[in-house]
Formats: sequence, C-alpha cells, structure tokens
Amino acid sequence: MLGGAPKPDTVQPDAHELCGFGRWFRKNQSRLSKLNTTSVDSLDEAHQTMHRAVRELYLARLGGKYVDPRWFDEFETSQSLMVRNVGQIKEQLVRSGAQIDPLTGLPLRHDLPGLFDLRQADARRGGQLLWLVIMDVDHFKRINDRYGHPVGDAVLVHLAALLRASLRNTDVIVRYGGEEFVFLMQAANSAMQRISMERIFSEIRRSPLLTPDGASIPLTVSVGCVQVGLEESQESAINRADAGLYEAKRQGRDGYVLRADCTQEACQMSLTDF
Repeated sequence: MLGGAPKPDTVQPDAHELCGFGRWFRKNQSRLSKLNTTSVDSLDEAHQTMHRAVRELYLARLGGKYVDPRWFDEFETSQSLMVRNVGQIKEQLVRSGAQIDPLTGLPLRHDLPGLFDLRQADARRGGQLLWLVIMDVDHFKRINDRYGHPVGDAVLVHLAALLRASLRNTDVIVRYGGEEFVFLMQAANSAMQRISMERIFSEIRRSPLLTPDGASIPLTVSVGCVQVGLEESQESAINRADAGLYEAKRQGRDGYVLRADCTQEACQMSLTDF
C-alpha cells in the first residue's frame, strides 16, 4: 500500500479466488469439508472478509479518500481467524491420517469402538444380526521370511482389496494390527452369514498374489466369527471372535469358526469345497 500498482488479486471483487491460497482452497474445499465443515466454512468467510478489507484499503488510497480504520481492524481480525481455522483443519488432517493405515488405506483399530457402536445401533433398529469377524493371514511370517517384507506388505494390500470387493458397502473393515483384519457385517441369521463367509473364502482362494517376478503366492486365512449381542460390549465380542480364530488355527487353518447365540459351529473347509 506504500507504493506501486496493486495486483489484480488484490482489488478485484473475486480477489479471494484469484490469490494462491484461494485457488488451492477452491480446489480442495469439498474434501476439507468432510473433515471439519464448521472450520472450513469459517475459513472461507474469513478469507473473503480479509480480501474485502484489503480491497477497500487499496481503493481508498488510490482514490485519495479517507481510509476508514475499521478496515485495518477487520483485516487483522479476519486474518487471525483464518490462521486459527487453518490450524484446526491441519490438526484434523493429522488425526485423520493417524487413523488410516498408510499401507492398505483401511481405518485402524482406533476407529473400531465408534464404528462398533454405530453398527450395533443399526442392527437393533433394522432387526438384523450384527457379526464381528477377526481374520488372520495364515503363515504370514513364512511369506516374509521367504519372499521379503515388501512382498509381505503386498500381501496385505492385496488382501485388503479382495475384502473391499467381497464385502458390501454397509460392512465395515478395519486393519486391526499386523496381519489381522476385523470387519463388522449384518446378516439375518447364521446361514446367511455362513454364505457370506464362504464367498469371502472363495474369493481369497482363487486370487493368489502375483509378484513382479512372476511368482504366484496362494493365500489362506483363519477366521473367528461371532454374532454380537444387542447389548454386548466390543471387548466381549472381540474376545469371543479371537477365541474362534485360534480354534480355527488349531483345527488346521484355512477355515473359520462361527459362533451364533453363544453356541459353537465349526465350519472348517477343505480346498475342494469350492
């Protein structure tokens, strides 16, 4: 303001869309809103207000008019609000990134309590049964030892993609830790849940991992699957599913143990079942 002609992104009515931040913000606004709508809306308003204040100050100087001090105040206030909102959005981005597995792109176990409560409430309202499933990759250490950890990582990415394709949009899948995955599913009864489990096993069995050097690595998994009680805690359901998982491993792996209404139904399957 002390000299020189102002740039177009300073005095134009749409200056807030012409500046570097404005161009970036418009490009990413919808994605940012998914993280924190309130902060994003407040940031948008503060950014426009800041540009309006600068425009009024410039136009007054260029026209030799009295410069109303309130525009200085409005500029400082809106700029401070922008900084605060950017900080809130950044914090939300960091938290979101910490809750997403960078390898598979799946939510991490930190999100499971909230997802469990939501799906349990959905099951109560919809009259469906909620099922919690723990899946573990069989002999994962052998794969790492034989082919190396990059191939082990590729196995997890491959399996996550298979599970996404096999599960419904309403199902929830979480990387629980290491080579373990947890998902929440709804089914009318144990027979329907068994069909879903067999579909998942079939997809995994017929989809080995193909490595860049031409190797084909067949994958098998062990699973514990339990019907979740309407008022059961997540911890209780996890413990029961975990017990079923280890029982499936004791029975030879490559299979699942399903518990419905606290009664056990072992569903061990051979490679010829499909």
